[in-house]
Amino acid sequence: MGRLLGKIKNRMRGLSEKMDQYQEAITFAEAGQQEYAGDVLQEAKAVEESRKLVVVGRESTFSRDIIDYAIDMAETMSYEIVALNTAPLSCETFRLSSSRDQICTDFKMLSEQNIQPFREEAEKKGIPFTHVVRFSESYEVLGALRKEIGEFEFVVSEEEHDVASNRAEEGERPRREIFVYSML
Repeated sequence: MGRLLGKIKNRMRGLSEKMDQYQEAITFAEAGQQEYAGDVLQEAKAVEESRKLVVVGRESTFSRDIIDYAIDMAETMSYEIVALNTAPLSCETFRLSSSRDQICTDFKMLSEQNIQPFREEAEKKGIPFTHVVRFSESYEVLGALRKEIGEFEFVVSEEEHDVASNRAEEGERPRREIFVYSML
């Protein structure tokens, strides 16, 4: 029941924001500022199209925690999920073409196998889902990805490296942190 109310509240807030933007565009158009009115409408359209959540895996995998977090966020906020697997190497790095092709092919196949639970969970919830595999550092891929798929509002990722902590000494269970970055 709480999720349904959250979705309704989110949609109402989105409609309210959209109406405010249209009213702003109408006001500027009536004042003879058609160019600015067009800019306001373009901005409203870009925000509407950017209902994407990019989820960055750790190389070819996604942890159960990040899958659960991303599914919950996407469902609550009506986002499309773009799952991103990256390998911090370039396929062009290797001189031998057979080695290069094999490494890239193996990584793509492994990523496709590992994405299935994430994809199935999203499909069960009716969340649009896209999977992308790139051969570069994840922070380098995000700029190119934005050009390819359009704007996205948030990036969700886990810490890149295992960080030693003293949580176990403090009685807590070790866990990976999940980071959420706003891209607006």
